[in-house]
Amino acid sequence: MGESEDRKKEKPVKFENVAEETGELIGKGLRKTWGIAKSFGKGLADTLENGDKRKDAASLACPHCSSSLSPNSNFCPHCGKEH
Repeated sequence: MGESEDRKKEKPVKFENVAEETGELIGKGLRKTWGIAKSFGKGLADTLENGDKRKDAASLACPHCSSSLSPNSNFCPHCGKEH
């Protein structure tokens, strides 16, 4: 007999041990996946809640003078009017 055959005879693999180790690995993977899904869902919910606070690309031009505006500005830096 070869060396690998001797090792198989010395240490038999128990199905219960393999099932337990596999279950633990699957459980860890599911917990990690659930954590990622929760954080993604929270980020998506925050984005949807705050979406109305952000200005879209079309509103980045002053309606009075068509000058470029910064996303968080309330007044035009060129004409000074509120937008």
